[in-house]
Amino acid sequence: MQILQVVARYYPELHYGGPPQKIHDLSRGLVQRGHRVQVVTFHSTQRTAAQSEWDGIEVRYLPWLGWGERQVPLDLGSLDSVVRESDVVHGYGLYNLLCPAAALLAIRAGCPYVLEPLGMYTPRARKLWAKRVYNRLFTSWMSRHAASVIATSPGEMAELAGLVDSRRLVLRRNGIDIDLYRALPPAERFCRSHDIPVGERVILYVGRISPIKNLELLVQAFEAASLEQARLVLVGPALEPDYLQKLVDLIGELNLKSRVLLTGPLYGEDKLCALAAADLFVLPSFMESYGNAAAEAVAAGVPVLLTEGCGIAPQIDGRAGMVVSATVSALKQGLHSMMEDQTVRERLTRQMGQVTKELSWDEPLAQTEQLYEAVIGNGSQ
Repeated sequence: MQILQVVARYYPELHYGGPPQKIHDLSRGLVQRGHRVQVVTFHSTQRTAAQSEWDGIEVRYLPWLGWGERQVPLDLGSLDSVVRESDVVHGYGLYNLLCPAAALLAIRAGCPYVLEPLGMYTPRARKLWAKRVYNRLFTSWMSRHAASVIATSPGEMAELAGLVDSRRLVLRRNGIDIDLYRALPPAERFCRSHDIPVGERVILYVGRISPIKNLELLVQAFEAASLEQARLVLVGPALEPDYLQKLVDLIGELNLKSRVLLTGPLYGEDKLCALAAADLFVLPSFMESYGNAAAEAVAAGVPVLLTEGCGIAPQIDGRAGMVVSATVSALKQGLHSMMEDQTVRERLTRQMGQVTKELSWDEPLAQTEQLYEAVIGNGSQ
């Protein structure tokens, strides 16, 4: 198959969170299965057209106008030619103008178009009115014309149920490369590089420093839990300076500067070092369409505490960790249970090995491949 992936942010721009890595891993798996995969995307800073290749995946960067994440694609003729040579077009995410352009060109070319909203459909956190306008103008239209719409968790399925009929709504979870987490580097390396004393326990968060991640409540819960010899480590890029400053101010107000560490983004070996040092991984988000960071922690053998708004929560709850509501009191109790009560911790993580096996890309790749074949077959009838 000739597969075109369309996304506003792509690997290796990992500072935009999990989707760039997830889409790259999926594309790489499809290449390994014998398909040709092309990606059309924007570069976040380079405004001119360019081409590159990552792990056998051809990446075409469209020229654009605008600022920040408000990018208007140029050279739609180039996009049209790539669409016309494809068997299927797969668009990821909302609140950009690249996916609607690709959807329109695919419809005109008679090429099936698959939409994966990446958990963005329900407006949250900020710019709510703009997201509602976008959904009215573009999301509803793209969904009506899509050959299929993909949700990555039952929660996202429920959110999308009113947008698209059940025959075209597909549940397909994300995956991770579990081999990356089989042999972690020494934990001491991370602790030494961040001046964490020997014997101090590490509670780790990895992800964007963003309001949707609920980090203020996590900091408050950490302070309220009064855990001895414990350090809260927040790892990730801060694309919203105002929110970062708000978080830093809160840490200061609670007198936690010596106990809460903001490292900035860590990738590759550095992120593996952080996971190796972690005693507990926390994903406190109000909402995650899936939650790949929690999956990575499980694969690294780290127990997980996460909130019920995370799509991966049912897969982890009582098997590789604990699920709580997104409140200070619930997070506080969860921290205490997972860090101080060894009996509870062992009971809630006894199936961690089995969960890790379930997190590989094998099933999602096969399902995606079958979905493409089905929509291509329907289009040719």
